[in-house]
Amino acid sequence: MSEPLGATRPDWLLLATDLGAGCDRAMDRAAQLARQWQLPLSVVHATPAGAVDAWPTSAHDASPRQPPERTAAIERQLRQDLGEDLPGLSIHVAEGEPADVILELARREGHGLIVLGSDRAGFADGSPGRTAERLVRASPASVLIVRQRPRGAYRHLLVGTDFTVESRDGLRAAASLFPQARIVLMHALDIPYQSLWLDAARRQEFIEMEMATVAAFLADSDLPEAARQRIHPLVEHGHPEIMLRQYVLEKGADLTVIGAFNRGLAFRLLIGGTAQRIVQAVPGDLLVVRATPATG
Repeated sequence: MSEPLGATRPDWLLLATDLGAGCDRAMDRAAQLARQWQLPLSVVHATPAGAVDAWPTSAHDASPRQPPERTAAIERQLRQDLGEDLPGLSIHVAEGEPADVILELARREGHGLIVLGSDRAGFADGSPGRTAERLVRASPASVLIVRQRPRGAYRHLLVGTDFTVESRDGLRAAASLFPQARIVLMHALDIPYQSLWLDAARRQEFIEMEMATVAAFLADSDLPEAARQRIHPLVEHGHPEIMLRQYVLEKGADLTVIGAFNRGLAFRLLIGGTAQRIVQAVPGDLLVVRATPATG
């Protein structure tokens, strides 16, 4: 068994920002979730060692870099942007590779949720960005990638499942964290050459078999009846990343949820498969739920 994010709410939120305009949406979403869940919010900004300081300096400054003043200016700006009513707001400004700094904080703080933005609405070029990609691969905490401007709480969730323990954890997290949201549970299966051997009657029979499997998966998910009433099963035939992307574009789900197990180095090397393709392909906000092995 595993202990998913959905079993309890995260203990904290960690917003990663490079202070660029692309992070504004992630900042707004992190603040909204911190208020909604009444959780402490940590904000981290990291600058790679040796990077040119983009903050303007006076011609009279003795040095082009003023770390103490720069840190104070960053903290002041972030507090103004986030507002002072956030519970347990803390700000960390550090020098180092951003992903390394974020991962170190996540490992030290324990059970939490990392929130970060994306410069591209859907990673159309197949590249989610180096920092986001590393966090999805290596973070011990779940990761929320924000691409859309927040317009209130999440109300329409799309959860992908392949009937694994990881995808069950993703479903449980979605149901627990967003108790008012409508949830579409999609199982997408690519059937090679289906048009050659799957006629209309057999196709319908196959769909009914798959729906029965989805129902069994739901029955084994240990969800309250109220949560089950919000879940709408859906079976699609095609590559999972394509079917999930198509649903978001056509139906307007405001959050897609997938599960990913923390398998260590081997998993980080192999995640270039379905999970990584989903991260690259699906537009809109995406929550990657990181389940962790149960102890004992």
